[in-house]
This record gives sequence, C-alpha cells and structure tokens, in this order.
Amino acid sequence: MKRKVKVYMLPYKTWFPLVLMGAGLSGMMGCGLSVRPLPEEELLTHGPRDHFIEIQGVRFHYLEYPGKGDPVFLLHGFASSTYTWEGVIPHLTEAGHPVWALDMKGFGWSDKPQHAAYDPLTLMEEVNQWMEAVGLRKVVFVGNSLGGAIGWLMALEHPDKVGRLILVDAAGYPIQKPFPINLAAFPLAGPVIKLFFSRAWVRWGLKKVYYHKDWVTEAQVNAYLDRLRAHNGLDAQVVVARALDPEDLEAYIQKIPSIPQETLLIWGREDEWIPLDKVGYRFNREIPRSRLVVIQECGHIPQEEHPEKTARLIERFVLSAP
Repeated sequence: MKRKVKVYMLPYKTWFPLVLMGAGLSGMMGCGLSVRPLPEEELLTHGPRDHFIEIQGVRFHYLEYPGKGDPVFLLHGFASSTYTWEGVIPHLTEAGHPVWALDMKGFGWSDKPQHAAYDPLTLMEEVNQWMEAVGLRKVVFVGNSLGGAIGWLMALEHPDKVGRLILVDAAGYPIQKPFPINLAAFPLAGPVIKLFFSRAWVRWGLKKVYYHKDWVTEAQVNAYLDRLRAHNGLDAQVVVARALDPEDLEAYIQKIPSIPQETLLIWGREDEWIPLDKVGYRFNREIPRSRLVVIQECGHIPQEEHPEKTARLIERFVLSAP
C-alpha cells in the first residue's frame, strides 16, 4: 500500500514575487555570484579625514573636517554612506565650517554585525552615543532619507545635540514603501538579493532615486558597490529595510509638532521614494519653525544630484541668524 506524501508549498504571494524578480534580474543584470566580496584590506578608509572609534564593540567610521563656528553634521540614508556627501563637503569646508559625517552601523565602512538591532530608534541612540564619544553638541544636523528620520528623532529625544535641523527628503510619515524596501520583507529575500546582486543592479537603484537618469556616473556605482561588498553589507541592508516600520514610530510622529529647533526642509521635486506632496509639505505644516525649499528636476538625493545647490542652501542656513 502506497503511503501518501504531503507536499508543502510556500504561498503564492510569497514565492511568486521572488521568482519574478529573480527571472527579470537574472536576464538583465547577470548573476550576483560574480561579485567578489570586498576584503578587509581593500576598505577605502585611508584618507586624512577618515577616523574610526569603537563604541560598545561596534567600530564606527566617520569623517572630520576642522573649521570655525557651529559644526555641521551630515547623516546618510538607506543603503548609503558618508560618500553621499562628497559633493557637498568641499563647498562647506571652503566656507570654513567644521564638518562631520558618519557611517551608521550597518552602512559604509562601519561594522555590520549580524544579529544586531537596526531599527531607527536603535540607530538614533547609537548616533547619540557616537556624538557623546566625539564631543559634539548643538550641531546643525543634516539628514537625508533615513538619516533625516534619525535627525528629527534626535531633535525630540536629544535636543542638546541638535542646535538646528536640516531635513533632506527625510523619512518619517507612513507612505507606500519603495520596491527595494518591500522586497526585503519577503522570506528568503537575503539569499535572493545576494544571488542577483551586481553592478547593474546598483546602477538601476541609483537611477531610481535620480531625476536625471543619465547623470549617474560609474564612479558613483563603484562607490556604492564597494561598500555593499563589504562584509555583511547586503545582509545589513535587508535587516534595516525590514525594521523600517512607521507604526513603530507612531508615538514619536505625534510629537513632530513639538520639535523646537529651527528647521530647513530641502526636497527634490521629483522624489519618487519619499514624495514631496505626501511628506515634505506635511513636515512643513507640522514643524513650527520650518521652511521648505524645493529643488526642481531633482530626485531623492539632492546632495548627489544637485550638490552645489544643496551645499548653498545648507551654508545659507548655517550663516543665518537663528
């Protein structure tokens, strides 16, 4: 007598998006198995402004530029790093401003430990610990995307660290998540992303956050690719993406109207990730001492697509009287 064998299958909604994505990406981007992990000795962190500090067992990478006046602190967004500010920093330092930029845990050249918490509140507390360690107070806090969310959380929870606030296409309010963020929620997303990860995929991702698609350069692609090739780089992005749940921040979102700091909002008109009409205008309505500047023909990362305009706006805000 034959025994009946039960066959268990993943739900359609689970496996179909992964298979579809895999088929599409494999056809147009090539296999990610050809992307070589970046050895420790090849980390590009040997410049005169590169520094490291260990806090609670995690090594953080940051940039420091001397100057006079209020320090300007720059914080990157999802899947990004201090590299995103390379077009802005020279304009600020030429004007004499002291500038700091940090790779958060899981990003850039900072450590990316497995089995660690990567939710925004944890990242925010780690940014605060880093600022304590290096002695930063009352900075002009400039944050893009996820870094912007960390910025307004810091303004609420650690106001001694934030003198004034600049939110650049900042995350915060609940919206439809971009495809790469949603992708991470699927089971087996980590192995699938590793399988199809490639230079072409990074290029595609950058073009999604640009208005001028042809402005994305191979130098940018290489910079993002190298940092994601670092040990546990892709795994960390998956965990971060899964931890980005606005419902977890609901109590803090309710406090946004109580942010006391003078705030500049910089937004790309054509940002498809965090739209101006759904988020930028709302920040402007709810933060009492805020003003909004919109950059035309610009996507989600103005500091890379329009670095001179972005730097000029930051500098004017820094020099203006509170």
